[in-house]
Amino acid sequence: MRLRNFLYLNTKVIEDYIAAIDGYTYDEESQAIATSSENTIGGKVGAPFISGEGVHTGKQEEEIKRSVKISDSAKFDKIYKYLQSSEESDDELKYYEFLSDDVYNNLMRDNFIEVLITARFSKMKKLTDSVKGIGELAAVFQGITNQQILDKEATDAISGISALEQLRSGKEISCVFDFDDGKYPIVARLDESYFRCRQDSFVGQSYMLCKIIRKIPKGQSEILDEIFDDIKKLPLNRDQRRKMPKNINNPDLVRDVIKGPALMVLPIAVYQ
Repeated sequence: MRLRNFLYLNTKVIEDYIAAIDGYTYDEESQAIATSSENTIGGKVGAPFISGEGVHTGKQEEEIKRSVKISDSAKFDKIYKYLQSSEESDDELKYYEFLSDDVYNNLMRDNFIEVLITARFSKMKKLTDSVKGIGELAAVFQGITNQQILDKEATDAISGISALEQLRSGKEISCVFDFDDGKYPIVARLDESYFRCRQDSFVGQSYMLCKIIRKIPKGQSEILDEIFDDIKKLPLNRDQRRKMPKNINNPDLVRDVIKGPALMVLPIAVYQ
């Protein structure tokens, strides 16, 4: 059995796949355990010219029933083994530590792959997390020393970047997974509720089981955490569009563009 330490586990996808494989889903099952016990009875017998002791051992068996909860790890392992044994080429699990041109070209939408990668969050998330940490550290320092270490300009900058974090609040976290050779990056959006570790412990090398959503071909790109994406999607008339700024893209500091060839995937699990 392969033991895993899960950093991220999409339990909704796990439940959906279990239901598709078995035709149902359940969280508990009953187990019957047979137990046995031995009872020993001894006695003495006596007669003229005859003496001795007798021992009789009786064995009793009973069955104990218990209800056990099926863990998320066990459910994942069932799906993993199902994909490994799948006879359908689209569902057959493939493992990669890097992608060659031929392998990338042969990958298709809905393929399942297991990859050894190094994760990083988007530039926007790294910036907002860093600024949040600086603000918290400054508040602790001020509470201890009763001295303010950030001037008004720095405080306003932190407030502005914190406002950007609020714009992203409740949305999925953009993440890029890179192979060691830096080719064919993998882009994914992670649901914050499925993390099994601190997010600062998530970054680094790990394994990922995922399903390919689409390929990003050469010449195309994927922009991460576009601040003004919702504004761009507003149904504006011609006059309103004319009054909009021509460049409403992310500032260079947090502009994060992943150029193809690359993959967009649905992460099922990330583990070590």
